[in-house]
Amino acid sequence: MSLQKIKQVFGKLSNCTMWSLQLLNAREVHGEFVYNAHDIVVTTPDAIIEFIRELELTYTKETGRLSKYQMVCDYDGSTEGDRIYKIEFLSELISDSGEKLLHAMANPDMKGNALDVSANAYVLKGNILVDETPVSVKLFTIISPFKVLKHTFMWDGDSFKVLPDKYLSLRRYVDVVMIDDTAYLFNMNGEKLFNMERAYKSICRDKIEEIISNGIVSNESMFRQYGASGHNPRKFVSFDENRLRKIKDDAGFRNRMAGKFGIIQTPEGIFDSSDSENVNRIVKFLCKKGMIDPVNDDPVEVEGARQWM
Repeated sequence: MSLQKIKQVFGKLSNCTMWSLQLLNAREVHGEFVYNAHDIVVTTPDAIIEFIRELELTYTKETGRLSKYQMVCDYDGSTEGDRIYKIEFLSELISDSGEKLLHAMANPDMKGNALDVSANAYVLKGNILVDETPVSVKLFTIISPFKVLKHTFMWDGDSFKVLPDKYLSLRRYVDVVMIDDTAYLFNMNGEKLFNMERAYKSICRDKIEEIISNGIVSNESMFRQYGASGHNPRKFVSFDENRLRKIKDDAGFRNRMAGKFGIIQTPEGIFDSSDSENVNRIVKFLCKKGMIDPVNDDPVEVEGARQWM
């Protein structure tokens, strides 16, 4: 879906008059990420509809929130603020947590006081028509919607009284939009919703073992340690199998890339993985964070790389 399509979806939010609101609690329990949902009923007529109208305008007006984004692209672990990151629901990054989230939303808690829910997110759910096609839309905001106003008083007929409890406050921004079976991350708060850190650490471990099995690094234990440290696990989301295969099969290419990107080699011609800085260079190269400037042929470090448009 292009940025223009995202704008089209936001421009039609107010066409839906049957929005539902749920509180969400996403947390880790005994090593497992779990979700709970709680339905919220707002009895003031059209209050949610009016909020959706304001939210739509906040994003679609000429200088609205959507104006800061330059493109929609596949999630690759980078964190560029002018991009909306797209993740298909079947992606290994979110398939497990996403399934649990949808199950919780389909089976919400109906009992108890909503004020007692330890909500750390909420979602607005609706359906719209885009080009005459029904589209399911879920708007996630990753923050507790409850507030407590200290030293704030409300009018009660003939005098002011302290507000007695928490109140529900919806924010005029979203962190994640789910359109049918695709999630769109408007910022990195979306990673928290899907517990993506756990997912890309798992990918990192798998790719490290794949690199080791291809015999291109000298010290297996050090590569495991250094390769999985710091920000490296996130980089493995954009791991390039073609680069690994080329490095393994083409000694000439391996030597050229080692010289170009400052990767130290052993006398046997494989990459030296006994040094953390050298491992970081290996990881950046294999995960497409290292490119070559076409003007001066110098190596450059990049946040993300995708096909030239």
